[in-house]
This record gives sequence, structure tokens and C-alpha cells, in this order.
Amino acid sequence: MKKSAFILVLLIIFQSMLSFSAFAETPISVYCNGSAVSFEYGPYTINGTTMISLKDMGQALGFNCVWDEPNKTVIVGGGTFAAWVQINNPVIPVSKNGVLTYHTASVAPCMINGRTFVPVRTVADIYDGTVYWNSACSTVGIVTSSYDGSYQSPYTRIIIDGFTPPQTVVMGRPYVLSGTIHSAVHLNRVNVKIIDNATGITEINETDFDIQSCSYMLSNIDSRITFGKLSKGSKTLKITCVDAHEGRAEFDYSFSVSFPQGATVNSPVYMLWPVPSSGLITTIFWCDNPFCHSNAGRVNGHAAIDIAASEDASVIAVMDGVVEDQGFGSYENSQTGYGNFIRIDHGNGLKTQYSHLYSIKVTTGQQVKAGDIIGGVGNTGNSTGNHLDFYISQDGVRCDPLYYLDIPANARCVESCDVPFFKAALAARGIQR
Repeated sequence: MKKSAFILVLLIIFQSMLSFSAFAETPISVYCNGSAVSFEYGPYTINGTTMISLKDMGQALGFNCVWDEPNKTVIVGGGTFAAWVQINNPVIPVSKNGVLTYHTASVAPCMINGRTFVPVRTVADIYDGTVYWNSACSTVGIVTSSYDGSYQSPYTRIIIDGFTPPQTVVMGRPYVLSGTIHSAVHLNRVNVKIIDNATGITEINETDFDIQSCSYMLSNIDSRITFGKLSKGSKTLKITCVDAHEGRAEFDYSFSVSFPQGATVNSPVYMLWPVPSSGLITTIFWCDNPFCHSNAGRVNGHAAIDIAASEDASVIAVMDGVVEDQGFGSYENSQTGYGNFIRIDHGNGLKTQYSHLYSIKVTTGQQVKAGDIIGGVGNTGNSTGNHLDFYISQDGVRCDPLYYLDIPANARCVESCDVPFFKAALAARGIQR
């Protein structure tokens, strides 16, 4: 007898443990017809299904909920609508305009903390609605058939996660848009505009259409935006997101575009030209055209300039610094394809690199002065002719050298498609040629 009682107690404890572990509170946000719904309890997850309070949702939709204790049923009603939701009964009778239909819930309604909980999708079925779910931002949106869609902001939040807006962009230095837009409803399109605050002119206007996804990476549109080509002054970055129901969310950020450090319109130079004997530019920093030879079909293009010259023509340090590394590019030193190279650290996050060299005339750790000969032009590594591949990086981000270097009077471009961008860089710096 004692043994049977002990087993019975164990069964009761085990059953209570099962009941307790059957549901867990779910950290999600629920929106209904444009408004966030507040819950005193829940939402909860039961057997993988999100369950929400019927009373709270009924109030959000403007319906009354009356508890029928003898039948353990919630009667939801208002106008010509009524529904009877019985605890532990998945079949829910619904009357609309005198027409009775039956809806079957994927998980039977249950009582938690004195409230009746039903699946989110069942609520949508009862009210002739549609459910949208976005796992990326843990958001549920419900839109009912009676909803006219007249809202200024989306019924489900649209957020940008992991986005750092620009504050100051240096001319010639790329700024990369990163981060992800999340929406509980499929996004239709994303537009990015950059407007000059002084003139009101839209300098950049790019749109990505027919996204058909709840998440969108800003890097998808960034390849079409060249921050380095913006004019100097105060700007507004406007990101507009439109969902499948034409719900809109706009994000505005102010930033400024400035000349490089130490540069002015009349005196924009603080780096020497790296190949004194030649001004022949065979490839510019990447242009806006993905089919341009400077880009070779790559999204990130050619993040340097190429200067052609005779074999072993002198290459000089463009400014004071310390040789951070030098040698032959390989997989081990992350310089594959560069051939003989030299990288100089100029301090404050500014570095320059000289690649495809014929000769190297400095050692690692050596201090150099602007104008010191550090090597000779060559054709080593992945190269098709004698030239210097020269790049500048600030805090690890590549910069357009044409906005930093002392451009010689004999500088010119070999490729016709490079000429407009070469002239634009000169004009932005106030150089008349």
C-alpha cells in the first residue's frame, strides 16, 4: 500500500513537471493592425506554437470577452461577430453576419495564469486575418480583413540592426553601409538617398526593388553608392523601407563630407607622388561602372591606383613613417599576388602600400622620410607590366589616392573611362587642368 502511494506521488510530481515544462514564455513582440499589443502574461510557446492571450487580443481588436465558467468557454463578441473558445477544445465555432463556421486550432486553447491562450494563427483565422512572422527580430504581425491599411508607420516594426551611421566622411575615402533591415512583413523595396543640405540636391538615389524577404542587408545596395565622390559639405542620409503592404519606415541621419586631414581647396596635398618619373595612370581607384576595367566585375573594384613606369624606376615614401612590413607577397603574410611589396605605417591609423616592385631598398622597422627612395617599379606577382600598385588605408579602409597625393602636372589616364573620374577628383580639390 505504501509502495503504491509512493508511486502515485511520483506520477503526480512527474505529471506536474511535464505541465510546467510544456510551455515557456516567448520574448516576441505582437502587432495588430498597426499597433503593438501589450500582454499581462505571455506570449508562450507550447509544442513549438506561439500562444497569445485571447482577452488581450480581443481588446486590441475592439471585441468583448466574457468568461462562461460552467462550460469553460470564452465568448468573444461585438456587432455581428461572435466566437466560442472552449478550454481544451481545438474546434472553435465562429459566427459572422449570421453565418456559422468552425475553425480548428493547431493546439487546443488552454488556461495559463487565469487567461485563455490560443495559437496566433487561430486568432488570425477567427478574425479573417493574416499572420506575418519574422524570426530575425522575433515579431508577429496580424492584419485583419477589415483593416483599411491607413497607417503612417508599419504595423510591425522595421528596424536596422548593426548599423552605424556616418558622421564625417573624408573625400576619397569609402564609407561602407553595413547592417541589416528587419521587418515582420516581406520588404518590397529599400531606397537610399544622400541629399546636400545646402543646395537640396539629391547626390545619390538608389533603390532595390522586389526584395521579397523579411531581412535585407544594406551591403546589397552599398556597391552602387560611392561616398568618396560626394561634394564637400553637410549631407542627409535617408533610408526608406517599404513593406509588402506599403507600410513605410524612414531613417534620417546627418553627416558631413570634408577634405582629407591637412588639405584645403587651394592646398589639398599632404602626400608626395610615389613615382616621380611618371604620371601615367593605367588604373584608377574603382569607378561607378562595374564593367569598367578598374573594377573587373568585382563589387569592391580596384582599391588602389596603378602608375606605369620603366623597370626599377624610383619609388619614394609619400610621407614620413615606419616600414611595417616588406618582402614577397604570399599566403602566409596575406599579400598573395602583390609580388614584392612595402607597407609603411604613418601613424594615426594611416598606412600606404607599394606593390609589384622590382627592388626593395628598405627593411622592416626602418624609419623613412617623405621623398626617401624605398624601392623600384617592377612586374612581380600578379602583374602584366611594369607598374606600381599604390594604395592608402585609414583605419583599415581603403581611400582614393587621388584625393591625397600631390598630383603632378604630367599626370594622365591611359583608359578613356578613367578620365571623368580623374577630372572629378581634380575638380573636387579645386585643381584646374
